[in-house]
Amino acid sequence: MSLNTSETQSESNMALDLIEEFLEANGWQHERDDLDEAVQCICPTRWGEMGALFALRRDPDAVHISVTLDIKPQSARRSSIAELVMMCNERLWLGHFDYWVEEEVVLFRHALPMLEREAPSGGEIRSVMAAAVDSVERFVPAFNFLIWAGKSPREAIDAVMFETMGEA
Repeated sequence: MSLNTSETQSESNMALDLIEEFLEANGWQHERDDLDEAVQCICPTRWGEMGALFALRRDPDAVHISVTLDIKPQSARRSSIAELVMMCNERLWLGHFDYWVEEEVVLFRHALPMLEREAPSGGEIRSVMAAAVDSVERFVPAFNFLIWAGKSPREAIDAVMFETMGEA
């Protein structure tokens, strides 16, 4: 059985227009690509600005978001980075981290299925933006502990999962 997942150009524009509205409302700098298939943007976090992308994908139709972490993975730590990615993903409700070995990049990703509709809802866009920022802000320090401080994946994840209770 094959699914007809075709979408018209105007529907694509509607999805990107809506995404751009939310990016603008939240102060994220953005720019649509020349092919009218993606919006590149800057994801502001407490650890600095991270490059992000909202892209339309086909077969099946979806809007994909990715945020590239501003860290410098070292190939010598490849297996430790992969282990930390898994540990981070166990703690996420929305989205996931990936480690692209060839490009030596760690990123947060999520996709919104778009079958039988023209655009994601405003709530979906806000939720994925919030999930991306929250995930990056929580776990970038773990990657830095691993890469720069030489911590094990367990030590790195434990350090960022530590939460204080009450006031001093």
